[in-house]
Amino acid sequence: MTQTFAVTLTIPDNEAFTAFETLARLGIPVARVVRADIWLFVVDAPAGDLTATISSIETIHNPNKHRLLARDSDRPAPGEVWIASRDEARVTLVGGRAIPGVRAIRRRTAWRLLDDSGRDIAPADLERAVETFLCNPAFQVAITA
Repeated sequence: MTQTFAVTLTIPDNEAFTAFETLARLGIPVARVVRADIWLFVVDAPAGDLTATISSIETIHNPNKHRLLARDSDRPAPGEVWIASRDEARVTLVGGRAIPGVRAIRRRTAWRLLDDSGRDIAPADLERAVETFLCNPAFQVAITA
């Protein structure tokens, strides 16, 4: 069983702003870029109050600048792309801590590109953004819905 969480910034996201500027220069029709860290926890069974545990690990969630949201799926939503390391090692510690009941931890970066109306950009434009900027295929893989 996998429990998935998204961590977003409540303060300005300089990485998303830089991506927006670069994608616009590449001619990709984007009006807004939304980025999140995706944390996937592989558990044998629901691991107690995993949300409370994660909220207490500052390398994942700092309440002064982050918002933590449980996700219903361990896959990207339509219009979203997750970028992962191609040679991802199995990790069981985060911030030097083991989490009881958690067998593995994976981290992704989620990107959602929006148009002027606040809708996802066209799939072909998202694919071009992934191929030209968001994902380096030498060491990363793009995961879509």
